[in-house]
Amino acid sequence: ELTAYEKTRLVERTKAALIRAKKEDGLEIKGKMRDLIASMLNESSTNVARMESINNNATPEIKEQLKNGSIGVTAAYEAAKLSETEQKEIAEQAAAGKEIRANEIAQKVAEKKAAEKADKPEEPRPGDDYEIAHPESITSLCYSCLYYSDCNVKTGTCQKCDKYQNKAEAEKTDEQRYSEEQDRIDRETKAKLRQQADNEKMEHLPSDTAKQPKVHRIRLAKMFFGDVASGKKPFELRKNDGDYKQGDILELAEYTNGEETGRIIKAEVTYMLQEYAGLAEGYCVMAIKVMGIVSETDTKGVEA
Repeated sequence: ELTAYEKTRLVERTKAALIRAKKEDGLEIKGKMRDLIASMLNESSTNVARMESINNNATPEIKEQLKNGSIGVTAAYEAAKLSETEQKEIAEQAAAGKEIRANEIAQKVAEKKAAEKADKPEEPRPGDDYEIAHPESITSLCYSCLYYSDCNVKTGTCQKCDKYQNKAEAEKTDEQRYSEEQDRIDRETKAKLRQQADNEKMEHLPSDTAKQPKVHRIRLAKMFFGDVASGKKPFELRKNDGDYKQGDILELAEYTNGEETGRIIKAEVTYMLQEYAGLAEGYCVMAIKVMGIVSETDTKGVEA
């Protein structure tokens, strides 16, 4: 059983691996990455979100106490919401042997948020600085700017400013940005799935239903014949110089000492893997399903 710290590190490494696979190998991630990680690690999405917050926001001192078992994952999650100084104090208390309770830290976080809200001055409302308002003509960027309250040159008709920064975008939390990224991935995935469905429809038009599968005659070394025939070796690694496709038929002719023996395995290509990391350029892996073994003289293809 992994410790809370080991699980937290595992979440971090798994997320990094998925992001790397997406960028380098073109891995398509369906749904939210947090839910995928939770499924892979047999954890709830809520626990994964907490561990991500610890990875992103907790100080090294808090992580060290989590590793030592002096504090639990919930306490570390709540502590990660505090400042570095406050986190350091909590870590020192834990290192000294004091029992750290998550609910006490959560209460401290809530009190701090309430105090900050009470001390925060009310933001000016758009239009308060103007005596004459013309809503239909106001196109100013100022009202949505992060520096609106401090700026001394704000106007009601500003359309371009070298200091402009969108307030809503700048104040987004990491969780909001993560959620937006997942939503974007969901939209792209749905679009790709629709495109794939349309392509499949075009490939299977009614006029194509009468087409017969393509048959490929290829040589098979005698040392592999038995394993292929028994189903022990249900695949073929070949250079794709025959335009192999799923649904094609392979006639695998046994070959030894430079000659064919006359025994042939008929197999259907059930899956194709090509242009994938690890495969040499131009090569493919075909999953096959044995249909039967025939001899060269058996023109009817009766199963052996």
